[in-house]
Amino acid sequence: MRVVSALRRPCEAARARGAGRSGLGGSHPDRRRRCSILAAMTPLGPLEGVALLGAARHLPGPPVDNTEALRLLPGHRDATPERLAFAAAGVERPLGLRARHWVHRPGDALAPWAEASTADLAVAAARAALTDAGLRARDLGLLLATTSTPHRMTSTLSAAVGAVLGTTAPAMDVRTGCAAGLFALQTAATYLQHAAGPVLLVAAETFSKVLPPDHKMALLSLGDGAAALVLGRRDGARLHALALKTDGRLGGLITTDGALPPTESERVRGGYRLSGAPEALAEVLPEKYAEAIDAVLPASSVAPALFVPHQTSRPLIERVAEDAGVPEERTWTAGVGDHANIGSAGWVAALAAARAAGRAAAGTELLVAAVGGGMSWGAARWRC
Repeated sequence: MRVVSALRRPCEAARARGAGRSGLGGSHPDRRRRCSILAAMTPLGPLEGVALLGAARHLPGPPVDNTEALRLLPGHRDATPERLAFAAAGVERPLGLRARHWVHRPGDALAPWAEASTADLAVAAARAALTDAGLRARDLGLLLATTSTPHRMTSTLSAAVGAVLGTTAPAMDVRTGCAAGLFALQTAATYLQHAAGPVLLVAAETFSKVLPPDHKMALLSLGDGAAALVLGRRDGARLHALALKTDGRLGGLITTDGALPPTESERVRGGYRLSGAPEALAEVLPEKYAEAIDAVLPASSVAPALFVPHQTSRPLIERVAEDAGVPEERTWTAGVGDHANIGSAGWVAALAAARAAGRAAAGTELLVAAVGGGMSWGAARWRC
């Protein structure tokens, strides 16, 4: 907590001086007030021809609604249906959280050979994205995978996915929490400046296997799922700017702090379940989004046709969009209710859903942003 306080002091000083700049689209002059607590983010770009060729998401099993999730908590197991319904509505109204998907019942003993793995979800999303792009796995030039919940301690998720798909394209994992998709996008875009591709970017999570079963907000806000993008070259497409940053001093705000290889004492302690400082995390998140978006979206820019943020909670997304001057109707929030926070797959799944809904066709001007554990954050302005 002391680290967070120290990092915030320059920001508070800037606010006291009234530092700020006007927003987009006639928004309030204070709406895009910013401060940089560390060195300014330097965006990469423009990178020409970086196009979205296909996308898909995969959500395992039937949705788990708020009532069912709440019933796992000790204080709600014997609650009446009326009380559970009231509590469930009290989650959906303010946060937008309606359902999540799990491959494992949090708190139960793990059954790795009987339950879907992170790799299983990734393969399902990857196959669907390749179909959407009209391509085969053998066509791939590069395979990138992101996850915070890998299916193995060693080896890589990307190699496992490639083996099942039937490709020997170079494969690598990117591990920067919920922001990993943006780090992978930078890798893919840079590769596409020198090769035709295509590139498969797949993100997958199985948070249900590391959720603390007695933590209400963790159970309600985290889910399992996967999503994939197929990227290639197309005239007119353009990654205008992409900015990334990492500050490892904030890594403890959300983490699994158990040592590897796993030990029984760490398992008993709960070292392989998510932990951290949620209140401090909530303080830091808006500033990181603001810093990243400022780096890629100049104050003179017009609002993008679609803002696709990491799908966390409706209040956070609305605040970030308002600060960026993006109207509500141009901000994608459907994933919050559909699947809750699915980590590195969050904004990737949102973009796949937007594409399926006709909101992210070729040539659409996008703004993408995410903040992840570690802590890493970034944003991209992209004509897909």
